[in-house]
Formats: sequence, structure tokens, C-alpha cells
Amino acid sequence: MSKAISPMIAVVLLIAFTVSVGGILSVWLSSLATTQTTTISSGTEKQVKCAASALKVAEVRYPSGTSRGYVNVSVIYNSGTETLSNITVEISGRGAVDSVSSTGTVVPGEVRTVNTTANYPPELVSARGLCQATVPIVGTCKSGEPCMIGSG
Repeated sequence: MSKAISPMIAVVLLIAFTVSVGGILSVWLSSLATTQTTTISSGTEKQVKCAASALKVAEVRYPSGTSRGYVNVSVIYNSGTETLSNITVEISGRGAVDSVSSTGTVVPGEVRTVNTTANYPPELVSARGLCQATVPIVGTCKSGEPCMIGSG
């Protein structure tokens, strides 16, 4: 003669199992929501602090001609309140891209001059700095704009 558990015990076990799984899921979801909220809040705070920051490629000096050589780029951190780091200048010209990084940090109002060898005349020069170590701030100068200055 085989004996099985009574229907009453089976119902109690199913309810207990369901409640325990629900509790585990509740704790996990609560922890996940807290982590995500903290991450998003931190990112938003950085975005707000960096929103007023602006880099400007003030001047790109290069020899006239169509060769490869010395290019001098002046970048101005013309507005903002946060210090920028990892200033990188990219110069595009004739299908090539040359990149150079400037060490140290830049404070609002500071001018940073970066020298590199690149194809000229440059078609596009972009400067990028990091605000709060993660938010990119970018300025550009394109061929034909007053910031591009070829010399004789």
C-alpha cells in the first residue's frame, strides 16, 4: 500500500514555495533597482556639471601646399566650470587621420597648443577633452572656416 502526502500538506508546501520564490525575486529586484538608480543618478550629475563646458579649436596653422608636415593647433576651453583632462586633437586630411594627446588638465579660459605632423591642408580638426573623466567635450574646425590658417 503506497502512501502519498495529503492534499492539505501539498497546498501548504506549494504556497510556501511560491512565497519564498517571490521573496527572493523581491530582494533581487530591489537591489537591481537601487544599483541602476545610483548609476543613472551619478551619470546625470556628471552631465549636468559638464553641460556648460565647450572647447573651441581657435586656430590651425599649417604650411601652404599639399604635403605632410608640421601643424600647430590652438584649443581654447572657452566656457565651463569643470577641469578637462585627456585633451586629444585629431587632424584629418587627404584620407589620413593623425591624432595627438596633450598631457595634464585644462581649466576654463586656458589655451592649449598642440603640435603634430599631419597631412595638409587639413580638412577637419577636432579637439576632445574629458569632463569628470567620462563626459566628452568636443570642438571642431573645418576646411574653409576662419580658424584654418595656411601660411606661405
